[in-house]
Amino acid sequence: MKYLKIFAGLIISGVSLWYSLQGIRFDKVGEALGSLNWWWIVLTTFPFIFVIWIKIWRWQYLLHPDKVSLHRLYSSLMISYLWNTVLPARLGEVVRAYAVARTEKIGTVKVFSSILLEKILDIITMFVFLVLLLPFLTIDDALKTGAIIFGSLMITAFVVCLVMAWRRREAEAVIKFFLKPLPQKWQVKLFGFAVEILDTVGILLNPRISLILWAQTLPLWVVNVFIYTFVAYAVGLPMPFEVGLMVMIASNLGMAVPSTPGYIGTFEAVIIAVMPATLNAAYGNRDLVFTYALMEHVVGFLPVVLLGAYYTWREGLSLGKVEKPTETPAPAELTPVAVVAEKK
Repeated sequence: MKYLKIFAGLIISGVSLWYSLQGIRFDKVGEALGSLNWWWIVLTTFPFIFVIWIKIWRWQYLLHPDKVSLHRLYSSLMISYLWNTVLPARLGEVVRAYAVARTEKIGTVKVFSSILLEKILDIITMFVFLVLLLPFLTIDDALKTGAIIFGSLMITAFVVCLVMAWRRREAEAVIKFFLKPLPQKWQVKLFGFAVEILDTVGILLNPRISLILWAQTLPLWVVNVFIYTFVAYAVGLPMPFEVGLMVMIASNLGMAVPSTPGYIGTFEAVIIAVMPATLNAAYGNRDLVFTYALMEHVVGFLPVVLLGAYYTWREGLSLGKVEKPTETPAPAELTPVAVVAEKK
C-alpha cells in the first residue's frame, strides 16, 4: 500500500507538472522573476510570524490538560514541515507527533490525535470561507459542487465525533462492537487509538476552550491570505483579498492530494487552475501566473524547510525506526516504515 501511494503520487505530480508547464515561455518567467518587487516578499514575514505563533498557541490548547512549552511545539512544527517536504504522504505529521512525545510525558497517539483535530478545525474553517466566497466567484459549477460535498462530509464527520465524545460510554460500546471481528491484538490497538481521538475531540465540549480554539483558527487563516496576496503583488499580479482567499484554500486542499514530496507540480497546477482569466484578464497571462505559483511555493516552503533542517540537526534526528511507545500505539498505517528517530 505504501509503494502504491508513492507511485500514485509520482504519476499525479508528473501529470500536474506537465499541465503547469503547458504554453509556458521561460524567457517571460525569467523576466518576471528579474522584475520582482522584493519589498512585498519581505512583507510576507509579518503574516508568516503571526500564523506560526497562532498555530503553536492553538496546538498548546489542543493538548489540554497536558502542558507543553511553546518553544517545544514550535521546533516540532518546523521539523514536521521539513519532513512533510522530503517524505511522501505527509508523514511529517507522524514525525511531529513523535518529536513532542519523545521529550514530553505525553503519548504519541495523544499528540497525533491533537494534530488530527487541528486539521479538522482548519478544513472546516476553510470550507466555511469557501461557501461564503463561492457566490462571488465565476468558477465551474462542478468545482463548486465538489467543494460543497467535500466540506459537508468533513463537517458531518466532525459532528459525529463530537456526539461520540459527548456520549462516551455508548460510543465506546459501538466501537468495541465493530472491532469484534478483528484479531484481539488489533482490537486493543484500534480501540486505544479511538479512545485517544475521543479524548482530544472531547476538548471541544469545554465551551471556554472551544471558543478559544475557534477564535485562534479563524484569524489564522484570514492573516494567511495576506502571504498569498503579497506574493502576487510582488510579481505584478492584481489579487484582491477574496481571490487570495480562494487560492489559499485551493492550494491547501490540493496538498492533501497524493504527490511527490514537496508537492512539486500539484501546488503549481492547483493555483493555475483556480486563477482563470474569467476572474481577471491579467490571469490570462499564463507565464505570470506560473511565476506567481512558483514564487508562492518558494515563499511558503523555503523558510520553514530551512528552520526544520536546523531543528532536526539541533535535536539530533535522522531517518530510522521509531522507538516502540510504552502506551497503546497508533494503527500500523499511521506508523511509517521510516520516520525520524534519535541518533544513537
